[in-house]
Amino acid sequence: MSFGTRLKDKRKELGITQPQLASMLGVSQSAIGSWETDVNSPRATILYDLFEILHCDANYLLQDETKELYKNEATPEEFEKIIRKYRYIAEHSPNGIKTIDTVLDNEYAIAEQLEKQKDRIQELEAKPASNVTPMRTKPYYQRMASAGSGEYLFEDIPTDQIEVEDTPLSRKADFVLGVNGQSMEPTYNDGDNVLVRKTSDVSIGHIGVFIRGSHCYIKELGEDRLISHNEDKETYPDIYPDNVPIRVVGEVLGKV
Repeated sequence: MSFGTRLKDKRKELGITQPQLASMLGVSQSAIGSWETDVNSPRATILYDLFEILHCDANYLLQDETKELYKNEATPEEFEKIIRKYRYIAEHSPNGIKTIDTVLDNEYAIAEQLEKQKDRIQELEAKPASNVTPMRTKPYYQRMASAGSGEYLFEDIPTDQIEVEDTPLSRKADFVLGVNGQSMEPTYNDGDNVLVRKTSDVSIGHIGVFIRGSHCYIKELGEDRLISHNEDKETYPDIYPDNVPIRVVGEVLGKV
């Protein structure tokens, strides 16, 4: 509820007409009308008189504006429960704060994905039934495959869920994987989600998901190495098996 709506409701509650309120404040009736429709706002000096006439205070008339002003600031409860503890851990436990930052980043990414899914559902619900695109739910590893330096991917790691369009390609996929890094640009970019079919056999020249040691990569399979598509080979070199074997996780079918 806006300032103008609260002003109008309070005026009517007290049985005061717009002309009467205008006379009490020494302003025009059109000024009252512009305040009540939120076109304009009264000056600070007039607000004090308004509070007195309407028998209310700023907390009543300006509560929504105040919430909007301070919505990004921590409340006293949040400061005591979260920020003070975070600062204490940061000062006394470097490893602990790294763990907290990792959890926060991961949970924030999950929340963003859930928000996107909610928006998508709302969009679908708003469309006529004939225009609704069929969807499928797939297991989702968020940004776990690296197109750069590599990150861990464990077979027993918990997955989230993501909705993708129901297409012949998505039906072949077993899960969706998020891409990190820039070594596969321009084919796949950092932040892309890709469809992956589980397989232990990827043909040479095809892009797949691979594990070398404890690292996971999205690369093109070459004769003797995993190939990066980025032309800057100094920054994004190809991956050679050396003494560490390379295991195939699956074949990348395309972007979501």
